[in-house]
Amino acid sequence: MRLRHAVFFCVFALLAVTWSSLQAQEAGTISGRVQNGTPGGGSVAGLTVTLRHFTGMQLAEERQAQVGQDGSFAFEGLATGDQDAYLLVVRYAGVEYVSPMVQLNQQPQQTVELTVYETTNDANAVRVNSRSIVIAGASPELRAVDVMDIVIVENGGDRTYLGDTNGIVLRIPLPQGAQEISPQPGFDYGQPRLENGVLLTTGPLPPGQQTVVLSYTVPYEGTRATLSIGTAMPTGTLRVLVRDGTYRLSSRSLIDTGTVEVSGVTYRVLAVDAPVVGDTHVVQVSGLPRTGFLLDLPLGPSIAIAVGLLGVIAASTLAFLALRRRRSPAVSPDEGDRVSDERLQLAAELNRLDEARAAGELDEAEYTARRSAILRQLRELVLREKGLEGGP
Repeated sequence: MRLRHAVFFCVFALLAVTWSSLQAQEAGTISGRVQNGTPGGGSVAGLTVTLRHFTGMQLAEERQAQVGQDGSFAFEGLATGDQDAYLLVVRYAGVEYVSPMVQLNQQPQQTVELTVYETTNDANAVRVNSRSIVIAGASPELRAVDVMDIVIVENGGDRTYLGDTNGIVLRIPLPQGAQEISPQPGFDYGQPRLENGVLLTTGPLPPGQQTVVLSYTVPYEGTRATLSIGTAMPTGTLRVLVRDGTYRLSSRSLIDTGTVEVSGVTYRVLAVDAPVVGDTHVVQVSGLPRTGFLLDLPLGPSIAIAVGLLGVIAASTLAFLALRRRRSPAVSPDEGDRVSDERLQLAAELNRLDEARAAGELDEAEYTARRSAILRQLRELVLREKGLEGGP
């Protein structure tokens, strides 16, 4: 009797394991609907939705489905492994709209909504909500100040902006003499170029708010740098920030608004609201390490690492970014501000970590572990902006 019970138990356990395995390998389905977000816009029926299947970071296959009269579409029989991920792309009026990354390993049946828009060349709804220029540090041996430039841009209309008659979407004047200009991932720059010190972008700008992040250097001599910052688009607020107690900021047109604390680190802020388009604001940065000496405050390298990391992430996700011209839906205004705050918080944490190490408060093992954790958070932040949560 005991033997019979044992055999029965083994068979039952084997069937249970087999059934669980079959469930884990259940074919996935992605269905959804395409809608036109422009009131009175054209029909989406008959559009083609392309499904891009990635295994790891490699494009494995593409499938296509036609949008029905009600805007619906579906893809069935999809792999649901941990390394399988999907992007949905639909093209309307010459613009590609791309879904966030979808994985089916936890939920094999998922629904995705895609919103397309009519297009316009009218820039009245496009503005810069805020521009924050962070003095990240200085390299006296290179005679250069390191800068992180965070621009929150918004299309408040209901049409995708394609740019002016020359195809220019954004105009971002950089400080005079800016070098080593590096646009960071998370925004469609199109075919960016620099003309007379102004960064020009050509990528379409859908309704909603998005974040442009640039890193660059500005040359200086002695212990003082001059930033000449122009305004080429309607702008809500222009800010210049530096860690309080390090370098000093002064300006005749920007007002000292006090300090702001980010993750336990205090920054001094100079700002001006609604700067006039066409005006140039001059900010003096003093107290820099004298050029020619191989020393620097711990502030600079940490934020420079944070900025550089974004470029590393851009390279590691190239297979995705090259195929994604646009996220849908666009980041909300609150989300854009929150992401900017997170960047500053993580940069501040790196600063404090470097200081603790220099003061002998951390051993090398703890420093390395904590630094790796912060860099991992930065990586996850950029992936989240790109809709790549859960990616490798």
